[in-house]
Amino acid sequence: VKAQLAYLQAVQTVEFWEGITLAMLEELRERLRGLMQFLDKQKRKIVYTDFQDEVKGIRAMEFDSPKMTSVQYQKKVEAFIKDHLGHIVVQKLRQAEPLTQVDLDELERMLKEIGEDEGERLLKGLLARSEAPSLVHFVRSLVGLDREAVQGAFAQFLEDRSLTPQQIRFIELVTEQLTARGVMDASALDAAPFVGLHSGGPEALFEGKDTVVDGIFEALKGFQPDVGEAG
Repeated sequence: VKAQLAYLQAVQTVEFWEGITLAMLEELRERLRGLMQFLDKQKRKIVYTDFQDEVKGIRAMEFDSPKMTSVQYQKKVEAFIKDHLGHIVVQKLRQAEPLTQVDLDELERMLKEIGEDEGERLLKGLLARSEAPSLVHFVRSLVGLDREAVQGAFAQFLEDRSLTPQQIRFIELVTEQLTARGVMDASALDAAPFVGLHSGGPEALFEGKDTVVDGIFEALKGFQPDVGEAG
């Protein structure tokens, strides 16, 4: 509900409904259908209406219905990416290798082609809904990171015999989460599942080992895609 709050407020304005289109109504349906379960069935008022329709005229109208909905497009994009893990650009993303402008253009071209004539609009809408900082962030979140590449970045800590089993487990958890997510902000270390190991966060868990904490943060930063790569 919080994620859709601004949209819910906009829907209640007169301006929102002026010039409403079929595509906008479809987006409205998709955004609100998951919120219906939160309606209070006990307090909801029943409204009775008694309107009589009057036919004042009939005219033919053409509706420009979308060939592909945003939900259909998203499913196609996710399936396409997961079916093309061997593509050179996708491989670079999984290995956290820098992308050239040619790589970015190719990635954007492939995803736009999935949406056919409306590819540019559908891709733009998909990125907006995902709230990903860039196209690179979005695709990386789908494919994750190569486990060996992630473990290599944390190898010096995993092999440090001065660390306690709990500290080692924390670092292993970081590698597991980063491998699955593809992108992870340092603030995630102060939330679940990491707080399950120590409620005080990494600073408290690694008290007296500032170099280890700094190294973990630096490694996470190194796996962050450059926002400028979004093209």
